[in-house]
Amino acid sequence: MSMAGQEQESKGSPRAWQLVSVLVAIAGLLLVAHFGVAIWSASEFTQPEGIIATQVRAFAQEGTLYYSLQRYPYTVCAYMPIFYGVTAGLVKAGLHPLLSGRAVSMLALAAVLGLLWQLVRMYTGNRLAAWLGVALAGMTQLLLGWGTTGQVDMLAVAFSLAAFHQYARHQVNGRESLDWAAALAVAGLFTKQTFVAAPAAIFVLLLLTAPRRAVRFAVLVAGVGGAMVLGVNGLLDGRFLANTVFANMNPFAWYKLKLPLEYLGIVLAPLGLVTLVGARASFRTPMRAPFVYLGFAFSVFLLTAPKVGADSNYLIETAVLLVLCGCCSLEALRYFQLTAEGSRSWVTLLVLPLALYAVQNLRVAAPGLVQRVVREQAFAKQVEGLRPYLGGRGRILSADSNALVQAGRSFEVEPLIYRLLVEAGRIDAAAVQRDLEGGDFESILLYEDLAAVADPDPEFPRLTAGQMETIRRRYELVKHVPGPYLGGVYVYQRTGGSSRRSSRMTLTD
Repeated sequence: MSMAGQEQESKGSPRAWQLVSVLVAIAGLLLVAHFGVAIWSASEFTQPEGIIATQVRAFAQEGTLYYSLQRYPYTVCAYMPIFYGVTAGLVKAGLHPLLSGRAVSMLALAAVLGLLWQLVRMYTGNRLAAWLGVALAGMTQLLLGWGTTGQVDMLAVAFSLAAFHQYARHQVNGRESLDWAAALAVAGLFTKQTFVAAPAAIFVLLLLTAPRRAVRFAVLVAGVGGAMVLGVNGLLDGRFLANTVFANMNPFAWYKLKLPLEYLGIVLAPLGLVTLVGARASFRTPMRAPFVYLGFAFSVFLLTAPKVGADSNYLIETAVLLVLCGCCSLEALRYFQLTAEGSRSWVTLLVLPLALYAVQNLRVAAPGLVQRVVREQAFAKQVEGLRPYLGGRGRILSADSNALVQAGRSFEVEPLIYRLLVEAGRIDAAAVQRDLEGGDFESILLYEDLAAVADPDPEFPRLTAGQMETIRRRYELVKHVPGPYLGGVYVYQRTGGSSRRSSRMTLTD
């Protein structure tokens, strides 16, 4: 069996090369299709994407990112500053906020694919395995979907994988690259604060082989990262940690694990099987390192995913590492050599779960792409229907982030996170309650008919019960605009008389 770092470029039969070439071509077509739809679509793919886009536009225009929880606007910038900063720079250069975020994610996805190719080749010494890794990752719907969405996850994965790549250069090739690994790990943490798996794995791996280097790595990550956090928090009078830590502690909800675990069990399971059967053989070689990283990534997923607001994006890092570890398992089991020799070993049967993995991802990729096109058309009609209520200078309270993005507005109150923080005692509801009682909002856009029975879903974007009752009394339903979310948007406007002077200037003043 080839060891890491050895070049055995001829490994694999001509037929295997042809098959992998076809898979690479399919992955390339899927990437082009998803990139094309992401560039074409003018509306949000997810609600968090729309929320981030409003915050990025405000950051680019006003220079403010992390807000006080005690006054308007009641919107939480839940992530670390790198993604916001890079995206805001693109907005200043003239790109639309949604397209700016997607451009960053698409570039990050391309970087992830390139890093995977290098890591697989570095650990296996096999170009065929490296191209197989790129093909498997490139057709993974989880990566295609989130890699074309303007959220922070794919950029954080790219930084973390780049940090591990620098560690691998040290481990396999003896390069002095651990300081770069530390710097990139800090960049990953300053993109999304839960991306601790890569630095934790690197520290443990170094601790087993080079304790002094492990201590230096930990000091660099914890020291530099901690100093940066405290410095930014001090400059912002505590608003940084208030947004990224304290306001981000959504209630735990074990049912939120259902969707990602179903995806793991149905779509990722074939690759998980390949990874599992080759784990023991891999641990006898330098290829054990990616498995340690995978273990930490999956543990972080289990600890952070079961909370209100979580989605399948919490599984992205695990999916990327399953591809890396799956390719390492194939090499450790001598799969490529055995198939080239025409062996009848059970190992050659691993082509079946690989094929199933490709089929399962193709099966969900096409409908997912079509759904985005259909939803864009529905959003276009909804935005047109809401336009008369968004074009004035009056104050708007909206649960619909996409409407605000299209109108060039920002959140005054982001209902879901606002309600959760009021219930947690972190926000005083008096200011919004007072403005609702005074009829200070010209229009209120909700996802529900207040005359109907309320949806009990804890993730439903609504205000507190008392504030919803005030809207029933002080505002009347004037328009229902169908759309892709829930039952569409219900527009409420104040009933009779003019509002008193608002306690806050309108966003367009």
